[in-house]
Amino acid sequence: MVLKVAYWNTRGLAEPIYLVLEYSGMEYEKKEYQLDKPEEWTQKDKSQLGVDFPNLPYLKEGDFTLCQSIAVLKYVGRKAGLLDAQDDKALAHMEELIDTLVDFKMGFVFLCHRPGYQENRAGYFQGLKPKLAQFEKRLEGRKWLMGEKLFLGDFLFWSTLDYHLCNEAHLLQDYNNLSRYVKDFESIPQIARYLASDRFKRFPVFSNVHAQWSGVPQ
Repeated sequence: MVLKVAYWNTRGLAEPIYLVLEYSGMEYEKKEYQLDKPEEWTQKDKSQLGVDFPNLPYLKEGDFTLCQSIAVLKYVGRKAGLLDAQDDKALAHMEELIDTLVDFKMGFVFLCHRPGYQENRAGYFQGLKPKLAQFEKRLEGRKWLMGEKLFLGDFLFWSTLDYHLCNEAHLLQDYNNLSRYVKDFESIPQIARYLASDRFKRFPVFSNVHAQWSGVPQ
């Protein structure tokens, strides 16, 4: 059954979902709501979605509808075999790492959306160094975040790193493991094909209507 994933016409919160779908080869169609014409979502589809808490992104699979970015990401991740664990404790460590990656991503989201972006940018990137050092250490002796096998968090991690690199191109120049990781992820055949296709657009990263920085000149 073809999956339908809907979100704004930005990378934003939905990109890791698209990455998983592209990697796994699951058939899907993308519904993009236009930031400059939000009424299609806010005044029409939102109230007709048929769920208690409608939000973007959402996924539809037949008569099944699921909202919220991480819920949708985990759903497609399980279908793709990217949350396989040998026991509950191993799964708990995967979930823990995903939560850590969400924190990492949302820190950048808050920087780019809250007032004072220009004043706060330098301090944000200075404060990011200890976190990057933690990730650098995590990748010591590991190809991916959990070892030799890709897991769901890797798709979230690469997209968050790339969002940062869109803003600060030299971010990883002192981090060999992270730089290698980014190149390796982009070299995965399914991912490389997606990034080279017209289905992928590097900008805007965030809404150029609501964000202080979207990656698109204001």
